[in-house]
Amino acid sequence: MLLDRTVSLAARPRCFGCRAPGDWLCSSCDAGLGPPLRTDLVPRVDRLWTPWAYEGAARDLVLALKLRARRPAAIPLADTLARAIQATGSAATVITWVPGRRPDSRARGFDHAELIARSLGECLGLPVHSLLARTGDRPDQTTLSGSDRRSNLKSAFVALQTPQKVLLVDDLVTTGATAGACAGSLRDRGATYVEVAAPCRA
Repeated sequence: MLLDRTVSLAARPRCFGCRAPGDWLCSSCDAGLGPPLRTDLVPRVDRLWTPWAYEGAARDLVLALKLRARRPAAIPLADTLARAIQATGSAATVITWVPGRRPDSRARGFDHAELIARSLGECLGLPVHSLLARTGDRPDQTTLSGSDRRSNLKSAFVALQTPQKVLLVDDLVTTGATAGACAGSLRDRGATYVEVAAPCRA
């Protein structure tokens, strides 16, 4: 298991937002987080959960996990997704994740979206399987426009034979290009219904 909550909780948690001791996300920072302004769906995605705007403590959590390899940051990210999904229910029978860029995952020591997905699977009681792979290392999406992101991701992902109803996990939705590309690949390999869950939306 990539993320052991018992070990993580024994590491004397401090809030990733304000550094106060006690929890990985304190109640004060949690209360200050709001929903994103954008609520539109992503092409080829049937349902989308993005509970937080990408700002404040939510952004701190994502960057701690993604850039500083702080594994415990996955816990509050997965927990907020679990609360959002449990409030409305999910039709998925399996969870998968958007695979990270290989050089980034090697440098970090783990795939950050996989860590969130596996923690979410524990919360929801759903199996978590690797169903997607990257076909090559494309330029980082961060500096690209919406149209360039979509072009950059054309045929960027390939899926294994896929269950019909899938929940796809990532850390962040921006234009939706990555989620849409992954959803398309999953549908090409058998999925008829694709949900996407990411803690944040920019």
